[in-house]
Amino acid sequence: MSFRLPRILIIVLAVATLPVVAAAQTIPKQKGPARVFGQFNFFCLKHLPDLDGVERAAGFGEYDQLYGEDLAPYIPDTPHEKFLGWRYHDHGEEFVLTAARGKADDAIQREAPGFAAATATSCALRVPNKNAELLLGELTRGVGRAHDKSWQEGSTRVYSWTHRAPKTLSFIQLHVPENAGAKAMLNASVYVNK
Repeated sequence: MSFRLPRILIIVLAVATLPVVAAAQTIPKQKGPARVFGQFNFFCLKHLPDLDGVERAAGFGEYDQLYGEDLAPYIPDTPHEKFLGWRYHDHGEEFVLTAARGKADDAIQREAPGFAAATATSCALRVPNKNAELLLGELTRGVGRAHDKSWQEGSTRVYSWTHRAPKTLSFIQLHVPENAGAKAMLNASVYVNK
């Protein structure tokens, strides 16, 4: 049985280990899960672990950068060196993009002690919580395989894909709240050992 790396994880790992110039990829123009995944790919997957790349991509869209009280609801509990956020509207719906750089949190240090000293970079896109099954399908197609695991976190269902290489550990996750009014979240995190 041969192991084939999923396309998106190859992109994340290539960015994490080599200076790569990402080829332009078209984001579908029509509203829907394929467009949402295209935006996540453009802002997050193409740039991680380059936080400056995420920031430049958000700047291309001239999105509203979040500061102070507007940014506060999105700040993670985990320690970070830099945290950025932007709000934008697409087809009449609100999206929030955030990105952070820091060190591995306690959970990663326990689960993957080899990455306890790694630099962590993450990027999240909060999206309208509609058609979660279709968005899960787009993520599955983009990653190239079904999620590795799924679990319930309070009222949110989390689907997670993981890839480990000698110097990198990466996660792609979809967080789907039970409340249709709450935002779903696509998240990518890369931990890089020097």
